[in-house]
Amino acid sequence: MSSTPPSTPPSPNTSTLSDIFSSSPSPPSSPNHPSQNPHRPSRPPPLEPSDIPRLRSTHITSGYRHGISTSKTHSLQPGFDEGYSLGAVFGLRIGTMIGLLEGLYYAYAAKTGGNDEKERVGKLLRQAREELAVERVFGEKWWGEGGWRYEVVGHEDGEVTWMEVMGQHPVLRGWERRVGEEVERRGVRRGVFEGVGWDGGRVEG
Repeated sequence: MSSTPPSTPPSPNTSTLSDIFSSSPSPPSSPNHPSQNPHRPSRPPPLEPSDIPRLRSTHITSGYRHGISTSKTHSLQPGFDEGYSLGAVFGLRIGTMIGLLEGLYYAYAAKTGGNDEKERVGKLLRQAREELAVERVFGEKWWGEGGWRYEVVGHEDGEVTWMEVMGQHPVLRGWERRVGEEVERRGVRRGVFEGVGWDGGRVEG
């Protein structure tokens, strides 16, 4: 029995196999690729890893907070001490003037036939409370970042104390004069409220 020899198997398509087993990449076919579209600029590679901006922002924030904390330590307490001393000097003097005017007002109110004087002193008292308010005394007209804006004459050696800064404030100086005139008109002895006896709580008539 004769047999027909098997037919020769078809030879592999070299072009097909080369596409599969070739080590070199096939040329891109996308029109967006630079080789296919030379007029389209290629995207540059990232200049730095994505976590570096985050770390930089974290360190900048940390340094800013550290600087603020350090500056507070070195400047907050000295500034508070200076401002407290200045405010205390002004507050005592303003409180004394307001207190004197209030005393005169109630003295006239208790006096028979003193309505006219009561009204006059009452008007003066309201004006003093308005003009001697903190926002007026320490307003931008008289104070700036560098200190006081009005003329202050100190000692011969150039030293200036808070008492001199307060005493030469234009608003306080004007009210010191006006209150002094009212006190003299009424015959009030201001020395009663000064000295060792007053500090010790023993006021003698």
